[in-house]
Amino acid sequence: MLDRINRELVDFIVARTGLSRETVIKVLKAEEAFFELEVERALKGNLSKDGNV
Repeated sequence: MLDRINRELVDFIVARTGLSRETVIKVLKAEEAFFELEVERALKGNLSKDGNV
C-alpha cells in the first residue's frame, strides 16, 4: 500500500516516544503488512460467503 513511510510521521513518533527511527520504521512496516493481511482475509471471507471462491 505505502511505498514509503512518511518522514513527518516517523519524526513525530520519534519525538513523542523517544524510540529510535529504526524501531519506529520497523513497527510501521509491520503494522502496514498486518493491515494488508487483514484486508486480504476480509476480501476472501466476503468472496467465500458469496460462493465465488
